[in-house]
Amino acid sequence: MRRAVWLATAMVFLFTVSLSEWSSAQDLGKILRGGVKLLGIGYLVKQNAKSLDKFINEITIRRNVPINQATKVVPILSIGDKGYVGAAQVMGPKEAVNKVQAVFQIEESLDRFRIKVLVPSDSLTGLRRVEKVGISALIDVALEGGFKVTHPKGLGGKEVLAATAVAVAVKNAGNQLNEVINKVSLRKGAEEFTKVIPMATLGENAYIGGAQVSGAAGDVNRVAGVWQYEDLFSNGMFRVKILIPTDDLNPLKLRRVDGVGLTAVIDMRIMS
Repeated sequence: MRRAVWLATAMVFLFTVSLSEWSSAQDLGKILRGGVKLLGIGYLVKQNAKSLDKFINEITIRRNVPINQATKVVPILSIGDKGYVGAAQVMGPKEAVNKVQAVFQIEESLDRFRIKVLVPSDSLTGLRRVEKVGISALIDVALEGGFKVTHPKGLGGKEVLAATAVAVAVKNAGNQLNEVINKVSLRKGAEEFTKVIPMATLGENAYIGGAQVSGAAGDVNRVAGVWQYEDLFSNGMFRVKILIPTDDLNPLKLRRVDGVGLTAVIDMRIMS
């Protein structure tokens, strides 16, 4: 059964490539290498999903911000790249989390913002949203070499100004970004409340973008920001970005808001 699923996934990838891309042997080589890479990511995620899930949960417990809901790690499928591009830890009620087979990533742009909408789905071959499930970590996969530990650099004047500009821009555009994300993500009705807030990294204590959070209205309204914490797993094969919705922008008062997960991450281009 598992082998059949992987074979079907490979066939889906090959058949979604347009005929115009097969114009030369060089193009064919690029397509095949890309296909092998995307399927390789999916295989590694599948083989390490339980270990990654345990690793993420142990880190959050050590940092006193445990997830008090069911979690599991699933592959991320990019609609743009037509294949596996990474993984995500999803969280929510156990019954809903058990349904999730993948997270579909849809990229959109709005002015200076690049939005990655993340939609939990109960299928690997089609986008069928699972409600009440959010993302609690994003995972990059290195097929060669592995990721390296990076040490945060001190923030200079320019970096502080840039971080402040990101936070202000995300807050000002929050309602508009929220509307765009909800349209793209196939959200039904008003079962969950959403809003867009700034996201910062614990490595440098600086704003790096924004995020859409979702959950019950009372819980979401408590969220002041999202903190991102990075760590490496399996000798750098996986880079884990743990995402913590918190009720305080002070990293020394890190308190997770239970029942709230991410449904989109937002990068911002700073004008020079």
